[in-house]
Amino acid sequence: MKRTRYIPETPAELTPQWLTQVLTESGILTDGQHVISTTQEVLGDGEGFLGDLLRLNLTYDHSDAGPASMVAKLPKLANRAVGELLGAYERETLYYLDLAARVPLNAPRLYFGDFDRDKASEKQLQILRAADSMPAWLSSLTANLGRFIAARKKRRYILLLEDIDDARPGDQLRGVSLADADRVLQEIACVHAEFWGTTPVEHFWLMPLDVDTNMRHNMFLKSLPVFEEAFKDEVDDGLDVHLDLIVEQNVNLMAELCRAPPTLLHCDLRLDNVFFREDEVVLFDFQLVRHGPAAYDLAYFLSGALDDDVTQADIDGLLTRYHEKLTTLGVMGYRLPDLLRHYRVALLVVLSSLSTIDQMDMGDGRGMDLIRSWIHRLHARLKTCT
Repeated sequence: MKRTRYIPETPAELTPQWLTQVLTESGILTDGQHVISTTQEVLGDGEGFLGDLLRLNLTYDHSDAGPASMVAKLPKLANRAVGELLGAYERETLYYLDLAARVPLNAPRLYFGDFDRDKASEKQLQILRAADSMPAWLSSLTANLGRFIAARKKRRYILLLEDIDDARPGDQLRGVSLADADRVLQEIACVHAEFWGTTPVEHFWLMPLDVDTNMRHNMFLKSLPVFEEAFKDEVDDGLDVHLDLIVEQNVNLMAELCRAPPTLLHCDLRLDNVFFREDEVVLFDFQLVRHGPAAYDLAYFLSGALDDDVTQADIDGLLTRYHEKLTTLGVMGYRLPDLLRHYRVALLVVLSSLSTIDQMDMGDGRGMDLIRSWIHRLHARLKTCT
């Protein structure tokens, strides 16, 4: 594997010389313009589990030669093996390079993106399908082997993105108002409607939501004892009923959910990946994009964003307005009762995914606080959703 250019791995390697080179290649700077200095500040501490975000404040030899600041995104070294195994870093870069122009979404502009190519990754769909069909014991061994290999890969990834410094960032710990939650669902409805009923097979990195159902279920079973101990209060308050249902029906739940029409999914639609401007919502972080049922994005977002005192009537109102937006945009044949049913199933699928927190480094601060809040709110959604 030969690199066509140098790709930084650490913040210290984001030098003025390197930035000048890639920004010139990308057309952000013209020949003769240079970055002469840069300072860095860490963004979103405890918010991103797979990637690190840095704001770069740039000074040029020509005034206004380029943007005064931008955001650099690098793999989080503590979780790089997991990100590599998931294909998250490659997926986000290829989303920007290959698909973003077709997606009706407000997102940060890409200034530059590059990564180490790997022919094997182009076979990831076939590899995942084969692994998912294995017996549980063999699938577990295969997953462990995959982690071992991923941990030893030295592929590098870099994104330089527009700094959305004029917008209000979402905060998943703080939560969101019903009005802002509605704005987010209206924004994602535009994406879902654009790709409704399609399976974009031309992109090897854009996989179906259910491609690794059995492996995810095995991960859930392995993590369940740790999760039940960590969230004992919620388990004793009735969450155990939902966990028992997942133990028995997880694969069937995913199959039922995926009978809904497929669309393009953000798959990490949470408040920490949202900015609010006065007249628009801006979404970012496309490391986990897949295609599958729209209700997954809705359950993922609403379960983590809304406080537990929000009523089911409020949730139903948000989902009804989302459905009306789909209809306005030309989506026909998908009934509101079907959406509400798929949303309820998707809540359980989200719970299954969140139960594997022991398999990732969440840190000791905000990361664990976020997960605790999310599980508490998700439990509230499940208690009121019948």
